[in-house]
Amino acid sequence: MAASPKNKSSLSFSSFQFSSLPPGELDCADHELGSPDKPSEAAPLRSGGGPDDTNSLLDSDTDYDSDSDAVRGGPDLGQKRTDVNSLMSGSDFGDSPSEDKKLHEKMTFDHWKHEQEHSKITHTPPKISRWINFLTWFTPYRQLFVLTFGVNFAGITIVLSGYWPWVLRHLSSMVVGNVLIAIGIRSEWILRFLYWVAIKVFRPTMFPLWLRVKVVGILYHIGGVHSGCGLSSLLWLTVSSSVYFQAASVHNVVTLVSLGICQACLYLTCLSAFPFVRGRYHNLFEIVHRFVGWIGIISTILFVIVQSLWDVVNQRWDSSASRLITKPELWFLTAIVIIIGLSWITISKVPVTVYTSSDKASVIRVPGGLTSGLHTRISLGGLREWHIFGSISEGKDAEYHYIVAAVQGGFTKMLNVDKPATLYTKSWKPCGLPYFSRLFKRGVAMCTGSGIGAVGSTCIQHDNWFLIWIGSDLEKTYGKEIMQLICDRIPESRRLIWDTRGPLGRPDVVRLLQDTYKYWDAEVTLFIGSPDMNNNILQSCRAMNTPVFGSIWDA
Repeated sequence: MAASPKNKSSLSFSSFQFSSLPPGELDCADHELGSPDKPSEAAPLRSGGGPDDTNSLLDSDTDYDSDSDAVRGGPDLGQKRTDVNSLMSGSDFGDSPSEDKKLHEKMTFDHWKHEQEHSKITHTPPKISRWINFLTWFTPYRQLFVLTFGVNFAGITIVLSGYWPWVLRHLSSMVVGNVLIAIGIRSEWILRFLYWVAIKVFRPTMFPLWLRVKVVGILYHIGGVHSGCGLSSLLWLTVSSSVYFQAASVHNVVTLVSLGICQACLYLTCLSAFPFVRGRYHNLFEIVHRFVGWIGIISTILFVIVQSLWDVVNQRWDSSASRLITKPELWFLTAIVIIIGLSWITISKVPVTVYTSSDKASVIRVPGGLTSGLHTRISLGGLREWHIFGSISEGKDAEYHYIVAAVQGGFTKMLNVDKPATLYTKSWKPCGLPYFSRLFKRGVAMCTGSGIGAVGSTCIQHDNWFLIWIGSDLEKTYGKEIMQLICDRIPESRRLIWDTRGPLGRPDVVRLLQDTYKYWDAEVTLFIGSPDMNNNILQSCRAMNTPVFGSIWDA
């Protein structure tokens, strides 16, 4: 699809030159790729005449609607298009309107690409204020965490002040209720449903851009609710344990023991989830989160049953069913067990083909096609640990989809060296940020290295998305299969593949993303790269009021 002639910028394409970013920052193979389990940050978006975006556009001195310039001042970018059109007006066109359109697309794209590759004018980086730094850090993920944890903390404060006696009698319900929300909000079944509803409801163009982006920000950062409810359940359980152990003489010993096990399991689970622990000891985090979590749920079930059937007043057992089925926590636990069970029923062992063109990355071919925006979980054994990767596919009816796995840990190194013939996967796939590409008329996806796995399908299956893929020796690193797939399925007018080892060197990614956003007349942009580059992109685009989503690693 050709770029719209609509001019959204007041900056010339030739107003920038290339910077000197460290080579490591331009190869995602050395960094972990963001995933649905690791939501993305969002930089500020044009307001469309309404409220600010997910992170709030408080750093802007001027309000911009959805059709206004992202950056003010500077020479007229429209002159470049005028020059192209003037050249075309004297050209020989094809014999049909479709040929004319293709010629127009090619000439416009070639001119734009030439400007990107040969610009020599210095780019002045945008000024990043402390306020922009704070807003970039205070992502919707953290906002949701603060909101969720804050509401629970306020509730606990009210209870301890003696103003909410009903809750004091139902502390177990508050504990299990928070655990249910924490687990449910991470369920791939529930998330797929929420994503599907959001797409169906907010897809019509009647909704302004700022609202669509806010919806994306909330859903993609919904892990903040998971963390907030998880930590809140620990606080409620601490209060509950205090109440029970202060009156230990009237409670059955099984009640107290199971409660103590619950407390220990929840402490371990929350501690292992802190970023400084999870980042350094990720395999340990997965083991604790899974197996200790299961022990905690089993002990909670035991606690609820025993506590319900033990008559504290008469100090005897009462097996009346009504004592148990009237407990809200019993039904919360039932829902938890169902949600956990659903995450395991679609597991299957499938044959795979592992391509290793280099020792930096592997490409895994997995049976079955996928719609854009879906990712793939794979495991060697199916029980201990699962790893999520972006998936490249031509469509849901395709014969295969491809995983691009950068070698950056024990599991990915095993894939590269051992080349397993089979892997466990889940047929019910999780959604990633690119799934929301359907909400926007036009977009730009920029990735470095193995980030192509996250955005490749979006640009293959949607002709209103433009791809920028940056990295060193891309074909040598990731193989001919992926490079051929990208080049065959994405027209040259919708892609820019930038080899940093080539004569062009390393690009200024901020300038390149900003220029492409304006050239393509995009509503949003998406960046998948290393943490340092991601932070730089988010801050710079926020300063320039360019809408951008990027991966984060704190979910």
